[in-house]
Amino acid sequence: MEKIISIAVINIKHQSALSILVAAVILVITPILFGTAYLNSIETAVPLEMFVSLIGIVLLPPVFQPEQDDTIRDLVSSKYISTNWVYCIRTVYATILIIIFIGLFAGYLCLRQCNVTAWLFLGTIANALFLGALGIITAALTNNTIIAYMIPLVYYGLNYGAGKKLGNYFLFSMQIPNFTPKLWLGITGGLLICCALIIKTIEKKL
Repeated sequence: MEKIISIAVINIKHQSALSILVAAVILVITPILFGTAYLNSIETAVPLEMFVSLIGIVLLPPVFQPEQDDTIRDLVSSKYISTNWVYCIRTVYATILIIIFIGLFAGYLCLRQCNVTAWLFLGTIANALFLGALGIITAALTNNTIIAYMIPLVYYGLNYGAGKKLGNYFLFSMQIPNFTPKLWLGITGGLLICCALIIKTIEKKL
């Protein structure tokens, strides 16, 4: 456990610091872009779904980024712990950070007298995980972090055009309100993340 915590701390400091900073900036500027006082549940869903959930794109896709450099990959591979474990550790703390950031913003909304329900909180996490999962599976398949950022952003933009036609994969369903899609988004996001880690495991064996 001490080794796992040590690896997590080192990676947060040297690999994820910029992503964490960008995620924090997203939370800071959200109240500037959206009203965040005295909102009912449907109004509260707007900033949560349309902006706060973007932190998933910021935090999850870079999980495999350092090892895309051959020199770093060879160096990490020579260490006592497998790169697969490093990927898992990064994925876990990125997911925990997503939950913490969304929780902090939900707390801020509560202080602003907004109606923040547990479903809104969980739905925003599902959104963020799904968007991040689109990025991480893309990163696993392409070994390209830039493309990994682009795919979830394209899907996010698609939701403005296609809207409800996306059915259970509509990102802005809490504004209808309909919480069923959040279950699909959360489960699918979790499966995509697991698939990405499995792909990297198979890739290493090959």
